[in-house]
Order: sequence, then C-alpha cells, then structure tokens
Amino acid sequence: MPENKVKKYFRLIEAWAWCPICEDMVALNIDKKEIIDGLKMSIYTKEFTHSNPNPDSEDPDDLSGNEHTIYIYINENYDVTGVKSFFGESPTTEEIRAEAAEEGGEVRIPIVVKEIPPMAVQFGMLNKEQFKVLKICDGMNRIEQVAEIAEISVEEIEKMMEELRKKGLVKVIKRT
Repeated sequence: MPENKVKKYFRLIEAWAWCPICEDMVALNIDKKEIIDGLKMSIYTKEFTHSNPNPDSEDPDDLSGNEHTIYIYINENYDVTGVKSFFGESPTTEEIRAEAAEEGGEVRIPIVVKEIPPMAVQFGMLNKEQFKVLKICDGMNRIEQVAEIAEISVEEIEKMMEELRKKGLVKVIKRT
C-alpha cells in the first residue's frame, strides 16, 4: 500500500490518500482554513465521495466504479494520519471485521456513548488529547486505528479508553 502524501502551500494543502477500493491514490485540495476550523473540534476529517474512473471492466468483482466514500484524518501539522474507505454511509461490521482479520487483530471498536461539547476541555472535564480521541471513536475505527490516527501508542489509547469508559463517555465493543 503506497504512503499517503501531502504538499503544503500557503492557503491549501494537496493530499494524496490511498483508497483501497480504487487501489489508487485519491487527490484532494483542501483549504487550510477548513482544516484549522475542523481542528478546533480536535481533529479534522475530510469526507470525499468518488468512484474509480477506470475500473477493471473484465473483473466482475471490481466494484470500484461504484460510488464510495473515503475519510481522511488530518492532524495540526497538515499530515494525513489515517484513511478509511467504504461503500454507503459508513463501514459495515463485516468490513471492519475483514480489515481486522487481514491484520490478525481482535476487533475492538470504541464508540462514543455520550457527546461532549468542546467546552468540556475548557472546564477541565477532559484534556485535549481525550477530546481528540473521542472524535475519532466514530464507530468506524478499531482501537489500533484510533491509536494510529491520534498518533498515540495502543497502550496509551487502551488506558485512555478505560478512563473514558469510567466517565461514561465511551464503550468498547468487542467482536470475534
């Protein structure tokens, strides 16, 4: 899988993210102001719906010509820290399981059970890192992916999940 790339300019970034459905890089131009506004909510996520303009017409299993979505997670340095692609509104449990099986991991999906406003950080209810992690716990990412996107070790994420679970903010769903 090729590495995601970013070129940073004064007002925008050019991001190339690997779409495993298209098996190709997807290029996006994103206004830095849009990213900065998104980062106020802790992490910026770009959602982009597209289809492969050149699907393999001889392969009946190639669905890349159908419309699908790619989520690109971008940090405060304008680097791509994670990519998720799927058909429909969000990845299915089967897609998440298949992804985990490919990587040989257990499926543990953290899900926010109580929405918290950004003011919670100002009031000291959560630290910035916890708030950022909650925004990544959107039901589409496994624990390992949350760690990768947040750029925090899996061990620290697991500790943080336990703290957030005790506060009644997150639930980790385990699938076999």
